[in-house]
This record gives sequence, structure tokens and C-alpha cells, in this order.
Amino acid sequence: MSLLGLELSDAGILVAGTDSARLLELDGPDKESPGYAFAEKNQLIVGKAAEKKAHLFPRLVISHFWDQLNTEPLDHPGPYTQKNHAEIAYAHLARIWENVKTHGDEIIMAVPGFYHRDQLSLLLGIANDLSMPIRGFIPIALAASDSPCPASALFHLDIHLHRTEIIFLKQGQYLTCEDSASIAEKGLAYLHREWVETIAAEFVRTTRFDPLHQAVSEQELFERLPAVLEQLQKHAAVDFEMTGGSTTYRATLPRELFIQKSEQVILEVNRLINKTLNKHEMRNYPVAIQLTHRVARLPGFQEILAERNRAQFIELAPGATAFGTLKLWNQLAPQESDRGISFFISRPWQGIANSDVAESPNIGQQTRRPTHLLYRNLAFPLTEKPLLIGLEVAKNEPSIPIKGQTAGVSRKHCSVELRGKAVLLKDFSTYGTFVDDVRVKESIALQLGQIIRVGTPGEKLQLIACLSIDET
Repeated sequence: MSLLGLELSDAGILVAGTDSARLLELDGPDKESPGYAFAEKNQLIVGKAAEKKAHLFPRLVISHFWDQLNTEPLDHPGPYTQKNHAEIAYAHLARIWENVKTHGDEIIMAVPGFYHRDQLSLLLGIANDLSMPIRGFIPIALAASDSPCPASALFHLDIHLHRTEIIFLKQGQYLTCEDSASIAEKGLAYLHREWVETIAAEFVRTTRFDPLHQAVSEQELFERLPAVLEQLQKHAAVDFEMTGGSTTYRATLPRELFIQKSEQVILEVNRLINKTLNKHEMRNYPVAIQLTHRVARLPGFQEILAERNRAQFIELAPGATAFGTLKLWNQLAPQESDRGISFFISRPWQGIANSDVAESPNIGQQTRRPTHLLYRNLAFPLTEKPLLIGLEVAKNEPSIPIKGQTAGVSRKHCSVELRGKAVLLKDFSTYGTFVDDVRVKESIALQLGQIIRVGTPGEKLQLIACLSIDET
């Protein structure tokens, strides 16, 4: 058996193969095939070739067929012999399968989190008609996840062609897609249009040349936009040239302009993250966000989310989901020879104990919450008032004065406090506070038994829990 891992995103379908341990070519030499379709002379062009027509013939190009996968009749079928989105999706998947079927004889498909059961059934029917040997479905967020984030609220952030999707992942012995939300019609197509109009406005402002005046130059802007975004990852501004007639026009494109145009989407993502944290009573937990390669290369997303949520980011490489399906299959698949089609809603989350993970608002039922901080045989109670730790702590305030090995200890080094159902540490130091020998980035939720170290080699404090009289 040779397995293929397929990542289904209309921003660009990807396929990885076990025989080559690489991403396969789906669209000529391209390894990503976007969800575009274009009807031309009684044939349907799909993928990259159709995307190159999107702004030359905008009324003839369809790009919602994966996002709105269904069998409802098209509102404006035009020249399409296909009558609904499912039939167009069929044509796109047929093209991909034709290009990769020599590399594998079984497929695990990673699908968007917003797909409901009817859409998965429809997708399976399409695959069966194409004789694609589907063995299982798994949500993209689960397939892409690789490393646990102890004591953190873990999210998966992805952007498709027509929506941005945020998944809350519950950590424990198994990783589960616990909650999800998406921002419809605010995906790459929306952002690319905003950014192209921004570039055009800069040309008009500085040169009076309007690249949107003709369809050819408009299409050129869209095709060159990915290269601009790549440069803006490294530079504060990009010099951009375009030719109109016999004249070459130049404009400088500041990164800040692109961030301003994407800020509305980013702030909505931040709102959904905060709403989810409140819903699951995890508002005071550190936030970790997995970013797909589609999100990681977009200006402003990391900066603004880091500022708003002090988030830790995990950048996923292109194909992380496709390769993740291959890596997981042996763990997930039943061992019976006649196993049918599987749909996985969780995956093993190995190498991490329940006590190390911020699982849910009921975490106290899994492991006791710390009540005291032990330092040099003295137990200091934890309350909602910050317990200050450092060389010179304020009088009449809950505090732990550090003695002994004080090299690298700040006057006001850190604090520990109760915050809702969590115990939160905040770092104020110059040289860092360490929890289980991992440096804290600004703040972290603490668990029973963890060791806090301040200074080098430093002094150690331990999170403990004191029993009530009736528990002894």
C-alpha cells in the first residue's frame, strides 16, 4: 500500500506521497492547485490556469465551489455545462487525481473544519465516482498539529480562498477540535483584492497611472502579489514597477499600507479568540496559535495578534497538513482488513501528561489547583492579590524576598496570583523567569508540582497544594 495525504483548501490543494516524501506536482509544475474554474470553448479549465483568467474574464470564473460545496443549481450558470458546485468540484478533483494517482493507491483527506456531514458525504460520493480510494477524513487542524503546548490555550488559524477559520483545540491524552468559528467572505480573495486596490491607488497617487484601467494589468497585479507579500516579510517597503504602453512606472509600497487593509480581518480573528477563551473559562491562559503557511506569509497577522493576545506562534510549513495525515495514519487507522471509511475527530497527543495541559474549565477535576508556593520550607498562600517575588519587594504587600543565589534576580522579578480558575505567573525580570527550565514569555498559567526558577543558577520555588482538615 502506498498512501497519499491530501489537504483540501480552496486556497491551494496539496498532496504528499509516502513513496517520494515530498509534495507532488498537481498543476503543471505547481504543487498547489487553487479552487478556480473557467469555462472555455466547451471545456472546463480548473486550478492555476483558471486563476490566470480570473481578472481577465471575471464573469466567467467561479471560485466558490469548494467553499459552498453543494448540489444547488448555480445562480448564473452562463457557459457552464456543470450545473452546480459539486460538479465543478468533481472536475477539479478529477484533474488532481489524474496527476497523482501513479504515486499512491490509498488517500487520507484533510478537510476544512467548517465542512458539515452532508458536505463530507458529497465529497465521498465525488471521490467514489472518480475511483479515488479514500480511506479516511481528518480535520486540517488535527492533521497539521505536531507539538503539545502545555498550560496554553491552543488555536489553529487558517485562511482559505473565501473565509478565515479559527479552531480551538482541546489538549489532553487526545487532541480534539473543541470549538470553531469562521469569517465568511473574508479570505485570501478578499485580502488580495484589497491589496491590489491599494497598490493601484499608490500608482495613481504618485504617477497617475492606473493599473486597474485595463484587465491585463489588473491580472498582472494579482499574479505578482505573492512575490510582493514575500518581500514584505523581510522589508518595510517594496519598490514596484509596471509598464503601461511604452512607459515604465514605479511606486514604493510600504508594508504598513498592507497591514492597514488586513487589520479588520485580524481584529475579527482576535475577537473570536477572546470569545472562545471566555466561553471555555480560559481567558487567563497563555495563547498559542498554529499558523498555516497561508496565514504566516500575510502582513500584520502575527504583529497584531501578538500585541492583542501576547500569543506564541507556531508557523506550519507548506504541506504540514498533507504530511501530517501520512504520519498519523498508522496511529489512527483500525487494524481490521475491512475497515471502510473513517472520519477522525481526535488524535493521540503523545508525550504530554494531563497534568501539564490546559484542558478545560474543569481542569481542577483532573489535577488539583496549586494553593501555595513553597520556598525554603515556607509555604506562601496564593490569592487574587499578586504574590511578588524578587530582591526588594514592597512592604505591606504579599511577597517572597529571594535570598541566597541571587545573581540574575531582579528587584521585582515576577508575581504569582489566582486568576479565575487559573494560577498565573507574570514575568517582570531582566534575565528571565523559568518554569520547569523553560523561559516564560511575559506570562504563563501554572500547574501543580511545577518548579519556578529565578536567577542563575538561581533559587527554586515549587507549586504545591495544601489539604483541608477533612481531607487528611
